[in-house]
Formats: sequence, structure tokens, C-alpha cells
Amino acid sequence: MKNVLISGASIAGPALAYWLRRYGFGVTVVEVAPGPRPGGQAVDVRGPALEVAERMGVLDRIRERRVEMRGMSMVDGDGEELYRSEEHTITGGDLGSPDVEILRDDLSRILVDAAGDGVESTCTATRSPGWSRRTAASG
Repeated sequence: MKNVLISGASIAGPALAYWLRRYGFGVTVVEVAPGPRPGGQAVDVRGPALEVAERMGVLDRIRERRVEMRGMSMVDGDGEELYRSEEHTITGGDLGSPDVEILRDDLSRILVDAAGDGVESTCTATRSPGWSRRTAASG
């Protein structure tokens, strides 16, 4: 078996670990943070990413944790509304589309779980229970 070391345990690292494990590689994911980093911006899962999430078996979990966006507004420095839409995002996305917006830490947790048994995740700065462990399979 070939072994692979992945640096970064947020979004891309666990997703890559999932696919490498699926194709028979031994995988270790290292992260410099002392544990999962909370917060961050929301992430849009759309287009080909929806298909990839479906193939990984995580799309339903992603949809369960989605941000329910009902509209958007732009305001100026004084808080005065300049623009409002309940149909489209600022980038022109349709709010009724199959796209999913999810908080970054929720997506990260789902992908770490999906990586499954046998992926060694370890923190390189401070070892903390629950982070320096073999990840648990999500089902």
C-alpha cells in the first residue's frame, strides 16, 4: 500500500483523504491548528461539487446543515439598505436552485467524518483528544 501525507484538515484535505482511501492509499492528514477551526465564511456547494458530494455519500448531510437563505441585502456604512433581492444572490445565483450554502466548519466536520476509519488525523502543534485520533466513519 502506498502512503500519502496531506497537509490541512479543513475542506480539501479530508475530501482528498476520502478519495485516496477509496482507491487503496494509506492516508495521514496533519493540521497545524490545535483542533477544528470554528467559524469562517459560508461555502457554496454547486455545479460539479453537488455531484461529487453525492458520489461521496455526503450530500444529504450537507443539505441538512444548509444555511436557509431567504434573500439578501446590501447596505452602506450607515446600515441603509441599497439593494434587496429575495430571488437572487449578489453574484446572480438563483435562491431556488439546487445549490447549497453551508457554514465552513459544518462542511469540514462532514468531510472529516466521511474520510472514515483508517485516516490518521493529527495536530502538529498541540495534541488534543478528539483531534489526534483516527477519524470515525459516518455510516
